[in-house]
Amino acid sequence: MSVRRRCSPAIVSPCNTLLTAKAAASFHRETASTHSHRPEATARQLCSARQPPQLTATGLRPPRDNFFSARQPPRDSFFSARQPPRDSFFSARQPPRDCFCFARQILQQVSSEEGVSGSNKRKIELRSFVWKHFSKLPGGLRAKCHYCRRSYAAHSNSGTSGLSTHLDRCKVRKKMKAENDAKQQTLVFKKGKGKDDGTAKVTHIGFNREACRMALVKMIIKDELPFRFVEAEGFLEFMETCCPKFEVPSRRTITRDILELYQNEKGLLKSILSANKQRVCITTDTWTSIQMSNFMVVTAHFIDEEWVLHKRILTFTPISNHKGDGIGKLIENCLIDWGIEKLFTITVDNASANTLAIAYVKKKLANWSGNSMVLNGLYMHVRCSAHIINLIVQDGLSQVSQSIASIRNAVKYVRSSPARLQKFKTCVDREKISRGGLMVLDVPTRWNSTYLMLEKAVAFEKAFERLKEDDGHYTNWFDEDESEKRRVGPPIDKDWENAKRLVKCLSIFYHVTLKFSSSLTVTSNNFLNEMWKVYIHLKSLVDSNDFLLNQMGYKMEEKFVKYWGHFFEKVNMLLIVANVLDPRCKLDFVIWCFSSLYDIRKVDELRANIKELLLKLLENYGGESNRNRGERCRAVHDGASSSVESFDPFTQFKKMKESSNDDISGKNDVEKYLSETCESASNPQFDILTWWKLNGPRYPILSQIAKDVLAIPVSTVASESAFSTGGRILDPFRSSLTHKTVESLICTQNWLRLTLLGECTIQPSQEEAEFYELVETDPNIELENA
Repeated sequence: MSVRRRCSPAIVSPCNTLLTAKAAASFHRETASTHSHRPEATARQLCSARQPPQLTATGLRPPRDNFFSARQPPRDSFFSARQPPRDSFFSARQPPRDCFCFARQILQQVSSEEGVSGSNKRKIELRSFVWKHFSKLPGGLRAKCHYCRRSYAAHSNSGTSGLSTHLDRCKVRKKMKAENDAKQQTLVFKKGKGKDDGTAKVTHIGFNREACRMALVKMIIKDELPFRFVEAEGFLEFMETCCPKFEVPSRRTITRDILELYQNEKGLLKSILSANKQRVCITTDTWTSIQMSNFMVVTAHFIDEEWVLHKRILTFTPISNHKGDGIGKLIENCLIDWGIEKLFTITVDNASANTLAIAYVKKKLANWSGNSMVLNGLYMHVRCSAHIINLIVQDGLSQVSQSIASIRNAVKYVRSSPARLQKFKTCVDREKISRGGLMVLDVPTRWNSTYLMLEKAVAFEKAFERLKEDDGHYTNWFDEDESEKRRVGPPIDKDWENAKRLVKCLSIFYHVTLKFSSSLTVTSNNFLNEMWKVYIHLKSLVDSNDFLLNQMGYKMEEKFVKYWGHFFEKVNMLLIVANVLDPRCKLDFVIWCFSSLYDIRKVDELRANIKELLLKLLENYGGESNRNRGERCRAVHDGASSSVESFDPFTQFKKMKESSNDDISGKNDVEKYLSETCESASNPQFDILTWWKLNGPRYPILSQIAKDVLAIPVSTVASESAFSTGGRILDPFRSSLTHKTVESLICTQNWLRLTLLGECTIQPSQEEAEFYELVETDPNIELENA
């Protein structure tokens, strides 16, 4: 008896479904080639024409009449032997739905590749809101997020719930939404901008990523921080705590941002200089890196139309040598680069190479235009007054160098260890001396720090004497060798007496240098007054009965005469004119100062020279003003030719009458200005620039002269460097950078601070050092404004 073998029920797996799909795809290719004459046939019609082969347990069966037929399959087929219902093609145990969907997708993809068109259904428009945040990838099976750029399943059968879920969880979208949310504000207390301004107000601010990034760049520049600061562990932890929204850029990004900020700020400043055709005064200074490379900085000084004084570093470039032609070429290139066509003065130190450099610049400017220089550059060279004062003081200090060295060593001993400092404080208390801040060791190359050290040390003379009695190590310390030489000291009575006289002598030089080297106010109008103080002081030292002061006075007076002359004949007369243009002084004060020093004949000669120079300047600026007025009139007429309504004859008539008032009254600007009474000199709040801003229209030509003369700097350096004999030194970080990056840092720092480089410093001052010392001694001390 024959036994019919029954196949066990089989479940169609995804792999089998995939094989079936591939077989069907192969069948479609064959069918498409045979029905090439019927391109309009659809995939369903092709499938109806011929049933694709079916996968069975023994292999592929021949096609039946209809692929989608409801007829029962043979009992030895792939499916279960149990007959399925008539209305069902598959067995009761159907394979997973996703398997057939996957097969159908492959069929559709193959059909599209082979040019077999699908159904004629119209394309359904995407209506879900998620498609505003996603884009479908080619093939239509996945979509990419607009924010995190990741892809997710996006087939029509799977819906958009997965995309919506990701949209709610996308971290990049949340971060961008928080940054761009203008409504998200925070209330903060905003303090005043001034250092001593204790006011504050409540305001609301929002998070701005670009503003935070620019603030970080400016902090790096202003505080002279290294670029790697942004990658420091402590700073990153701080930013993560206080502002987790802000993504800290890398040091490479910071470098690019600094260079971009430098170019933007330079373009803005260049547009201001070129738009106003500003006449500028410049100063030069030399820096040295730790690799002994030399740099030259050129700074422009000018007063704008609103009578505001500006001091801006224009260039910071390496210089191969200190010859006159080399310096002159750098100045010429700087003027060309910035588009500066009018130069008034150049303030330099007393090196002979600078004289040759100015001669080179004058020769080149003579070929530019007729008004590039004033009076053919006769008064272009201005000597640095702070540098001359420095040389005068150094000659005086050489007379008492031993006394200074002994006191310096005594201060060094006290500051060398905490135990010694504590012993010295005990001696101060036993001598009933009010501390008022302890001593700070000086820097030998900066005589102002030497002056401040001596001023403090003299007050503690008795404490040093007691230290000598109570501390046995104090005297023995001076017997030791330092740099193969015995230390000078300890100080004796003669040293203390010399220090007292030296402090009294240097006091006036210290305060005069501070005024000369100020970088925030006008300095040229104070030149005569401060120089007169110095000269009278030197005369008193020469006439002194004290031998030491007498010798110091002779040395200092020789240096004074060398650079400024016996009768001020070596002084640039524009600095005297600056004093005349001070409405509190005018010509009367100048004559009074000279009459106390010279005879009446010499005073009359100086008076005539000053008036003559003022009239020459008036003529020079008057011709330039007429040329500018002619250019404006031509511009007005040119504009009127194109638009008659833009020309107002009455307005032009009023301007002409205002400019001709001097001719009607019979007095020019100089005569009218000098004939009027002086302003009160007792007002400590008097501002010379504000006065000229208000009264300038009364003297239209003289006000232009005042604008240029008052901008003349009498010093080439800022206050912190005016006392130094060691030169300007670049720190190790800046010395390791490229020349272009160094120039970007130094120039941009100056433009952001709006002061001269070196005016602001993160080094603690003497007062701050004393405060830190008091806090270390007593942490609970209560100090004002602490």
